[in-house]
Amino acid sequence: MAADPAIKVKVCDYLKSVKQAKNRQIAEKIGEDKKAVDGAIAELANEGIVEYIYVTTSFVVLKDEYHNNPDWHYTPA
Repeated sequence: MAADPAIKVKVCDYLKSVKQAKNRQIAEKIGEDKKAVDGAIAELANEGIVEYIYVTTSFVVLKDEYHNNPDWHYTPA
């Protein structure tokens, strides 16, 4: 089942405001169910928008090309 495009937008908007975050933290901050956020993050990773980093534990980050571009905003296909 495809992730809700609105949740994908919320995830990207939140990740633009932080350096890195865990899935659970993202879900709490954007007010969405963690399972739905997990699905959105997985799809965003497959699209090449976010990536997982490992610093003693795993975090999700926007790729630099998106995080460092103030005009970029995720638009679902």
